[in-house]
Amino acid sequence: MNEILRKSGGLFLAIICLLLLGVYLGPGSTVAAAAAEMKLCSNCGMMLKKWAHTNHKFINSEGDFRICSIHCLADMSKKSGEEPQKVLVADYLQPNKMFPVEKAVYVIGSSAPGTMTMVSKLAFRSQGEAKKLAAEKGGKIAAFPDAFAAATKELPKSKVNIEKKRIKMGKIVVPAAQDRCASCNMKPERYPRNSAQLITPKKKRFHFCSTKCLFGFLDTPQEYGAGVVKVAAVWVHDYASGRYIYGPNGYYVVGAKVLGPMGPEAIPFDLKTQAKAFVRENGGTVLRFNEVKSANIGAK
Repeated sequence: MNEILRKSGGLFLAIICLLLLGVYLGPGSTVAAAAAEMKLCSNCGMMLKKWAHTNHKFINSEGDFRICSIHCLADMSKKSGEEPQKVLVADYLQPNKMFPVEKAVYVIGSSAPGTMTMVSKLAFRSQGEAKKLAAEKGGKIAAFPDAFAAATKELPKSKVNIEKKRIKMGKIVVPAAQDRCASCNMKPERYPRNSAQLITPKKKRFHFCSTKCLFGFLDTPQEYGAGVVKVAAVWVHDYASGRYIYGPNGYYVVGAKVLGPMGPEAIPFDLKTQAKAFVRENGGTVLRFNEVKSANIGAK
């Protein structure tokens, strides 16, 4: 009996460790989803702990989210077409304490670095601390609506700059002539609007010619000699702009009459409104990343 309890306790501890460390157990895994929610920004995939001083939380009709910054808050609002509800923000000086944004005092434009933006927007619970930072590092005092409006206005320019920075830093690697699709062995370089890439926590990168190949690989990586694949990030192309976007927070149209390099495609969009407009013209259904499977790509 003691031996059974000892082993059971070890199993319980292992499960808790997996949750805390964010180990990916496979597509659709409940443990993986919970771990990712605790560890990574829902919008851009950055480490939440690293940017804890600018974290925000909110809910909308799609779920309950924690993100790294007010930039990502504005971005997810734009993507979904919904205003964020029940928004909480981290205190810049005590990031473990989150509180309603209605009580926050923001400093916009100080020399203290922000997250995901060139113009920082830092939140304080205390107006005195906010004024102290502004006196030392510049910037203007503002309430949440002004900070959120500023972040929203910056989105078109900031998203282009963020893509360039990701490529420069090697987070995104544009496929070269020697790269091959991990699923079908075609050259992703030939399909710049359809290609995708998956990166593991150990920085191993898999290129794909299309989202059909990407999701096929995610469904059954063992069929491609990859075994269990741990996922750190996925990058796909927004159909409307051609930009790289963070795949797990995209909107995908399946079953449309528009085809990709391998036939039926899960066509990615950054904005839900654009995905819905595409469906009205070309047919299909809008799905989120974790809803897309090989079986429903191409389904009418």
